[in-house]
Amino acid sequence: MVRVALLALLLSGCALIPERTVYLQEPLPVPERPLLPTWTADDVQCLDTRTYADMAERDAALRAHIERLERIIETTHEH
Repeated sequence: MVRVALLALLLSGCALIPERTVYLQEPLPVPERPLLPTWTADDVQCLDTRTYADMAERDAALRAHIERLERIIETTHEH
């Protein structure tokens, strides 16, 4: 009886492995970049140096953040 049970267990070995669920990542769409306003030198001449530097730093940080998010989204396009 033990031999029969052992044989049945060995023959049904594949049936004992649970089925794996595989999740596939769909490519996410890359949204269009927002149109950011631009300024001429005349527009910003009234700003003091510190304010102008802060504004330039903010714009650079926003652009870097947008580029980082685009790279993250683009990783969903890789196979």
